[in-house]
Amino acid sequence: MTPPPDSDRVFRVGLPADARSIRSILVESNLCAPSLGNLERATHSRIGEVLTFLAEENGQIVGVLQWRDLGDEAEILDLAVHPAHRRKGYAAFLLHEFFQHASQSPAQKVFLEVRESNAAAIALYKKSGLEISGRRPNYYRNPEENALVMTFSLRG
Repeated sequence: MTPPPDSDRVFRVGLPADARSIRSILVESNLCAPSLGNLERATHSRIGEVLTFLAEENGQIVGVLQWRDLGDEAEILDLAVHPAHRRKGYAAFLLHEFFQHASQSPAQKVFLEVRESNAAAIALYKKSGLEISGRRPNYYRNPEENALVMTFSLRG
C-alpha cells in the first residue's frame, strides 16, 4: 500500500538525531531497542551493521524499519509503527519503499523472522509479497515461541 500522491508521508534514512524517536517507537512496540549511545542502529553503516529507514508524516517520525545489509541478502530486523499511527498503512508503506531501495542494491532477496502467533504481521508480510520459507523452533524468548522465516525475491 502506497500513500496517495498528495500525502505528506516521507521515507528517509534514519539519522543520529532520530535516535530518541526510533528508540521510543521500538520500546512502545515491545521490540529490542538500542541504547541511546548505540547510534549504528540509527545510521547507515558497513555491511553487516544495522541500518534504519523511517516513515515520517508532517515532520513527525511515525514508523521504523531496521535492517541488515548482508551483501546478496537483506535481513529485516524490526518493523514498528508508533501506536497512535497504526492501521493507517505505514508498515506497508515502509515495506514497499524498502523493497524499492533494496532492489537497487546487490541483494537478491530479503528475509525476516516473525513470531508464529503474530497473525497481523504475517498477513501484512504476505500481502506485501513475502512468502513463508521456513520455521525456526524456539527462536523467541519471553515468551518462548517458534519463528516463521519469510522471504521476498528482489530479482524476478
